This record gives sequence, C-alpha cells and structure tokens, in this order.
Amino acid sequence: MLFKASAPGSLMLLGEHAVLHGKPALVCAVDKRIEVRLNPRPDETVNIHSALGEYSTNLNELTVEKPFQFVLGVIKHFKGRIRRGCDIEITSNFSDKVGLGSSAAVTVATLAAIVTWQDIRMTPIDMIRQGRNIIRAVQGLGSGADIAASVYGGIVAYQTQPLSAEKLSVTHPLTALYAGYKTPTVDVVKHVQAAFARQPELLRHLLNGIGQCTIDGLQMLRKKNWKGFGSIMNIQQGLMEALGVNTPQLSAMINWLRDQQTTEGSKISGSGLGDCVIAWGECEGVPAIEGTELIPVQMTLEGVRCEKS
Repeated sequence: MLFKASAPGSLMLLGEHAVLHGKPALVCAVDKRIEVRLNPRPDETVNIHSALGEYSTNLNELTVEKPFQFVLGVIKHFKGRIRRGCDIEITSNFSDKVGLGSSAAVTVATLAAIVTWQDIRMTPIDMIRQGRNIIRAVQGLGSGADIAASVYGGIVAYQTQPLSAEKLSVTHPLTALYAGYKTPTVDVVKHVQAAFARQPELLRHLLNGIGQCTIDGLQMLRKKNWKGFGSIMNIQQGLMEALGVNTPQLSAMINWLRDQQTTEGSKISGSGLGDCVIAWGECEGVPAIEGTELIPVQMTLEGVRCEKS
C-alpha cells in the first residue's frame, strides 16, 4: 500500500523572534508544496530518494543526518512503533534554499504519511505539537509556527505558550522577494542574543513590541482592514531593524516594495539576515538589486493532506 502526503510551505507575516519567547505570531500557508510518498517494506531497510540525493539505512541503525534530518527525525520520533522499513520518495515544487518553511513542510508531510501508515489517531493540534518537538530535537529550537501553517493552511494565529493555533479562513494577495541567500534561523537567533547580551531589558521590550504588532495585526485581519494590516507590517519592520537582523539589501528590497502602488506594507519574513521580504499586496517586476528574485506565491487555504492507495 502506498501512502501519499503533502504539505504547503509558509511565510511569516508577523511575530518573528518574539514567537520564540511565547508571544503570538501570524503565519500563512502558500501554494508551494512538498510531497512524501511512503511505501512500506517487508524488511527493516529505510530508503530515501529526492532531488537532494539518496539515503539508505537499517531501521535499527538510523541516525539523524543531513540532508534528510527532518524526515529521519520523524522516523526516529516513532521508532518505538515502527516495526518495518519503508521506501520514501520526496518531491518539492520549491527549493529548500528559499525561505518558504521547507523544513516544516517536509516534517508535516512525513508525519502525516507515517501516522496514516501506522493508523495513529492525531488531532491537528497534536500534529503541530509533535512536529514542533521533532524540529526542536533536530535543530535545537523552533517555534512551530511554520508547522502550524503547514498543518492547517490559510493564515494561522499561533502561540507557543500555551500552545494554540487558530486558522483564519482569510487570504490576501502578497509579494515575496528572495535575497539570493539566507542565514540559518539558529544562527540569526544567536546573533540577536549576542547583540543584546548586555541589554536584556531592551531586547524584552522589542520582543513585546513585536508581539503587540501581532495582536493588533490579528484585529486588522478580523476587520478586513488591509491598509491597517500593512501599516503594522511596516511598524514591525522597524522593530526587526532594531534587533539587528536587517541588511542593506533587505532594506532596499523593502523600500522598493513600499514604493509600489499596489502594496500596503512590507517587511522581512522570517528571522532575517537574508532570505525573504514580503509585501501586503501583489506587484509585478523585480527591483534592480543584485541577487534579488521574485518568488511567485499565493496564500492557500489547503493544509496537509494524506491519502492511501
């Protein structure tokens, strides 16, 4: 029997960095997906095939290693319940080099395939909790916000403490630009911690401000006040700059997006120091900034899906 699961990528709208400290965040699913096909085997061999390469091991000798650390992390998470091996094929219609939450999407898709294969009952919030735990086990930290978007689809109001996720059946045009490079989230977080090592109270106030942006942004979404939401994105961008995660290139990209007549606001999406910037609204063209590329994405209401045949 074949188990086929797919999950969408995601973009952070509001709440970066603060979400790691228990503040709320807003994240949306996008129409770029990762698919996992799982075919059970009669032996204990685990084979993985994707554009990133090939991997083969025995179930009892499995170790979590790149480039399949998140897939292997899911298998390890369920190692006590899995008695047989499997062949796993991974396909994606977006690059893992682009910051669209590929780690979360492949984690959720693999999680969905395995729980369906093992006939494990799991609510969406349980899937978010377990997916977040797997991400944290693999890379040391993770809020789970992108996991929530991959599970639910749409825009998700998310918080880690206490864990909560509310899907908003709202979509809106947006524009995403990629800087041509990204800095791993773990490294960016360490950069911020080091920068504020002697000003912990100042960091706390900045994170509180970012959390308040999410609270106010959620109210704007509920009222469908798109212009107001864009303004809050601009405010949070100022706080991101104060955290020290902006760069001259990102700033130039953001300013270009704000100059477009069809956008209401623009900011870094994700931890910063590279990766993506987004605008609230859709625009055409790409700024004449070296390394910058347009990522053609739209929000999607469809979250994870799984079928067996």
